[in-house]
Amino acid sequence: MNVWLVALICFFHTQRDGNSESVVRTGTEGGDITVSCPFYLSGKRKIFCKGECGKGDTLLQTTADTAQKGRYSIRFKEGTAFPYSDTVLYVGITKLTKSDAGRYKCGFGRVFSPSYMEFEIRVEDAPTSSKPKVTLGPFPTSASTLTITQSLSSVPSSASPERTTQPPQGQTASDGHGVVLYVRLTLVVMVTVLSASVLIFCRKRARKPREASLDEIHSEGASPPLKLSEWPTG
Repeated sequence: MNVWLVALICFFHTQRDGNSESVVRTGTEGGDITVSCPFYLSGKRKIFCKGECGKGDTLLQTTADTAQKGRYSIRFKEGTAFPYSDTVLYVGITKLTKSDAGRYKCGFGRVFSPSYMEFEIRVEDAPTSSKPKVTLGPFPTSASTLTITQSLSSVPSSASPERTTQPPQGQTASDGHGVVLYVRLTLVVMVTVLSASVLIFCRKRARKPREASLDEIHSEGASPPLKLSEWPTG
């Protein structure tokens, strides 16, 4: 009796594992999504696939409790009998794209009674970054403000202070070079004249003592030197 009861419960649970209820999960483009697949019975081989789990549809298959392959992952949680809790297989996809939308299956690949849970993933567009709203204040309507604005806008661009007061760079450079050259020539002439004056003054100063000594000799009555014809003969 007990054997038949256990077999009946297992059969009932197996039938419940393969439910075909429409489960829809929605994710955001660029985000991550995790879907929980509850089961009454567990299994050794965990499978996550897209489509009908045929050849080439399997995204991830493992016998471990946790596994990851690229953007796909599986995490297994064993259920308990007392108190009762479902066995849950969590499957996830990271960095969702539009091509990830579609129908998937997760479950256990048992030899005699494989069971899967089918679900659908929908991918929404990523939210656009919100831009700050700029509120413009009321425009001035007074006649004086409008008059000032019109008068300022009517001033020609050639009357700006920068254009009237700023001389061309080429003209400024040439004027400065001419002034420097003129100052240098003036200094050279002044140095030459001053040197000549000092030289003349020094020469005159050197001649005065010599002339003064000759005048002193004549004033003291010294006879001038005898000529050769005046020398006494012995």
